[in-house]
Amino acid sequence: MRQKKRESSQKIITGAVVLTLSGIFVKILSAAYRVPFQNIVGDIGFYIYQQVYPFYGMAILLGTSAFPVIISKLIAESEKDPLHTKRDIIIVSFIFQLMVGLGIFLLLYLGAGWIAELMGDRQLEPLMKVVSISFLITPFISCIRGFYQGIGEMIPTALSQVVEQFIRVVFILAVSTYMVARGFSLYDAAAGALFAH
Repeated sequence: MRQKKRESSQKIITGAVVLTLSGIFVKILSAAYRVPFQNIVGDIGFYIYQQVYPFYGMAILLGTSAFPVIISKLIAESEKDPLHTKRDIIIVSFIFQLMVGLGIFLLLYLGAGWIAELMGDRQLEPLMKVVSISFLITPFISCIRGFYQGIGEMIPTALSQVVEQFIRVVFILAVSTYMVARGFSLYDAAAGALFAH
């Protein structure tokens, strides 16, 4: 019993360290790509990108923090409650998140023109539509992360965060470089960078 408790504590500590290190690496990558990205698209292109980024940030928050934490807590507690299986929790969580994600997607996609107008720049409409797609992807990401966190496996979450961020940064820089070199507008380049997310 004591041995099992010690192993459990050690697993939690290891998991916390792994998540912390991956979180630091992700933050460094997130900050580092902004300088070359701004050099590629210029101040105006970066400003355009930053106008819509908070909406993407909301999707990231839901998919990597908010929902996975709730799911992991429910999964961890399911050990004590035989009536609620891990499978049931994942299915119900996924359906709920899909409904929320679909609702936000429709709001942003169909209301993109209106939101862009409220923001004072009608040309932001396509960017809003691109960002809206990310809300359809968050249920998949958060259920997977929440499940693994709930069973105490933090390495898949940490690994997915690092790989996802690395690929995202490479794609943002590659897509924006290509689009600027090909003479696309800064709005198109910003939309391409957001799509690379």
